[in-house]
Amino acid sequence: MLGDNIRVLRKEKGFTQETFAQQLNVVRQTVSKWEKGLSVPDAEMLNTISEVLEVPVSTLLGSTLSEPEQKPATDGDAMNEIAKQLAILNGQLAGRTARRRKILRGILIGLLALFLIYFICIILFKTEKKQSRTLETVSIICQVDGEEYSYMVEYDQNFQITAAGGDNWIYAHALEGKNYDDANVLLAKIEDYVKDHGGTCQIVKEPNQE
Repeated sequence: MLGDNIRVLRKEKGFTQETFAQQLNVVRQTVSKWEKGLSVPDAEMLNTISEVLEVPVSTLLGSTLSEPEQKPATDGDAMNEIAKQLAILNGQLAGRTARRRKILRGILIGLLALFLIYFICIILFKTEKKQSRTLETVSIICQVDGEEYSYMVEYDQNFQITAAGGDNWIYAHALEGKNYDDANVLLAKIEDYVKDHGGTCQIVKEPNQE
């Protein structure tokens, strides 16, 4: 592999990526990309690299440029062969880049699908939970000293209060300005206070409003 060959030969010459880049009049990041196989030098730069590392271009490419023995290779033939080799390397690099993009796209699509599934599950769970919660509403109507007061309480199947309100007299006197979570406790508190003060109470179940 060209990138591996450049890295090994560079180290054998004692060059760092920085000093090697200075010899080639390029930035260090360019050398790093060559060695990582993210890009390849062009034919002219490849010749410069071979001169700096003092090795044939064929050594950098990892293959021997063969020519018939009876006909020595000309500079033009060698450059054409180098160009072919670089074209092959560029094609391989483009293929790897395309595969990486395809894999990344697949990962992103998969993550998006998981997010959508999670979001849908959350919505379905909340909807099911809301639908399974049965609410009841009652009103307690009390008569004390010729006055009538009422208080409404809405609660679920566990008697946990979801809403409550009514005449301020009941809230201020019977409930002593306190809020309660349990419907049974709240209703009992009102009934006990009213009875202790000579009054009566009646609990009326309100129809469910679906």
